[in-house]
Amino acid sequence: MRYTFVFFIASCLSAVQGLSSRDLRSVDRAISSIVRPNAATLVRLAFHDCVGGCNGCLNVNNPDNAGLEDVVEALETAYVDNSISSLMSRADFWAYAGQAALKASVAVTDGVEESDLNISFQTGRVDCDSAPYTDDDVELPGPNMDYEELISFYAERFGMDEEQAVAIMGAHTLGGADTENSGYKGAWIAGAGANREFNNQYYTIMLDGDWAQRNQGDDSDPKWQWDARNVGFMLNSDMCLVKEMELNEDGRSGCTYDSCASSAGISYVQKFSDSQSDWLAKFSEAWTIMQSAGDYTLTDLE
Repeated sequence: MRYTFVFFIASCLSAVQGLSSRDLRSVDRAISSIVRPNAATLVRLAFHDCVGGCNGCLNVNNPDNAGLEDVVEALETAYVDNSISSLMSRADFWAYAGQAALKASVAVTDGVEESDLNISFQTGRVDCDSAPYTDDDVELPGPNMDYEELISFYAERFGMDEEQAVAIMGAHTLGGADTENSGYKGAWIAGAGANREFNNQYYTIMLDGDWAQRNQGDDSDPKWQWDARNVGFMLNSDMCLVKEMELNEDGRSGCTYDSCASSAGISYVQKFSDSQSDWLAKFSEAWTIMQSAGDYTLTDLE
């Protein structure tokens, strides 16, 4: 295991578009204490923000955003206290923090190098008028989507193709679900520290685990999830990548892991399970597409 903690993603760059190396080091320092303990949450925030157009605004009262309020507050404090507004929008700041979180996770993952993650920071995102908060709700992908619904969401919202949509779901290799936030419980990848590493285990365990569905909630508020002991947990919207489930209105499957037919996504899951480099390449494409969602023009840092 490589324990060197590296998350700086742009501090060695020359002055471009008004951002100097000194400016970018200031941004790095502003988020240094936030990234390490919140990597999975920052990646989640980057996604939720971009579903809404990458505009630096989040409705923290939306139950689908539960668990993000603390990191939004921490980023806002860092943004204001370090006068980051003179350098970039909040939307750019959140995007920068999300990329830093990915790179921090790569830094502690055996067999993955920073160069394997082909993403670069771009500026130009525009905040909503009430940033960092909003009362607007955006349609986030639900936990009980089937494969067709999930693929359609990524196609319609981001213009991703099918393989890119399956690839970006691999971000679930980080973190887990908390009953206080979502009603679901578990780390997608079980094991000490495993859910802090950025690798293709999400796909491998989906194919190899001894999976069974159970209700983490109760009869009045069912939360059907898939568990494999000492392996991990999956939502229905994860498991749909490999299984064509027959879900009732509560999310309970009418077939078991062994009896469910294979879904159309299983070939991509198998590909990413077989080749970490193939997954990272396709994930990088999908992440770049996601972080360009919105009505603005992005500019590369050279």
